[in-house]
Amino acid sequence: MNVGNSLQSMEQSAYRRTYSDGIIDLFVGVSFLFIGAVWIWLPDYGALAGILPAVLVTAAITGRKQFVVRRLGYVRWSEPRRDKERRNLIMLLGGGVFMLLVGVLAFLVVEGSLVDKTMLDLLAPGLLAWLLAFLALGLAVLLEAWRFVFYGSALAAGGLATALLGANPGWPLLGSGVVIAITGLVMLVLFMKSHPVPEEA
Repeated sequence: MNVGNSLQSMEQSAYRRTYSDGIIDLFVGVSFLFIGAVWIWLPDYGALAGILPAVLVTAAITGRKQFVVRRLGYVRWSEPRRDKERRNLIMLLGGGVFMLLVGVLAFLVVEGSLVDKTMLDLLAPGLLAWLLAFLALGLAVLLEAWRFVFYGSALAAGGLATALLGANPGWPLLGSGVVIAITGLVMLVLFMKSHPVPEEA
């Protein structure tokens, strides 16, 4: 293996460890749990579902950077890595916009009575879980954190069960949120034990 390949392999390994602290998992889990709880117990205030995630996102990103930098130091990624990050982020944002347009189109189709509502009514309870499953898969690619594939699969399966049972759309989010938050908390504790703050910090 030449030096270039060796450095690239080391960088890829370091990049993956950067997102192994569990903070992102904890943020995603708590957000899903909150959204699910609002949809289940406060359905008349569904607009509140996005408040907590919106408030926490900046704090989570800033806090994670400070938390990791104090323990692992600052890393400046190579230009190819930064290009890949930008490309993946653009793809994730583009996919999110596409899913939003699909959702708006589906709403307009239903409201316009252009199709039989029976099938759409059947699928509607699982739609939110499927959209968030897509987001989880996007995060798996963006962060190279493949555990998010499992999270996305769990959300997709929960959405399917919710659609078949005609249950409240919040249940798959609540259930997956608990699992993801607990996973993130365990990862955070293990990370802190494995990477104590250096005395000079």
